[in-house]
Amino acid sequence: MKVTNVIDNEFAKIVYYPESGIIHHEWKKFCSGENFQKLMLTSTNHLKEHHGSKWLSDDRNFSVMTQEDKKWGQDVWWPETKKAGWKYWAIVLPQKTIGKLSINALIDEYSKGGITAQVFEDPNQALKWLESQK
Repeated sequence: MKVTNVIDNEFAKIVYYPESGIIHHEWKKFCSGENFQKLMLTSTNHLKEHHGSKWLSDDRNFSVMTQEDKKWGQDVWWPETKKAGWKYWAIVLPQKTIGKLSINALIDEYSKGGITAQVFEDPNQALKWLESQK
């Protein structure tokens, strides 16, 4: 499968699978504020530019989102990403319980907005599921 590297820095690795329209982020460690926002918007812009509709969030190494980032996500990132064509979301949940609760709340919110979401323990299984979505 062809893979395009989008970002690889101290916080995250982001790749894009052009044949299946999947943006895939894997957090290396917690980040917030400007770093978080830049990573998320870069991913959204890549999805939009390449007409993708699927997102794999490997959040195992991420913890809880700050209130500021959550508000920014609701006000800026979510509408932009939905408008970009996002339809399917595969999530590998954070290891920490507080992180799981935070992500589960987002799953509920985005599902109500038309995103088909599925939770996985293994990123490879998440990728396979996304590839099967049309």
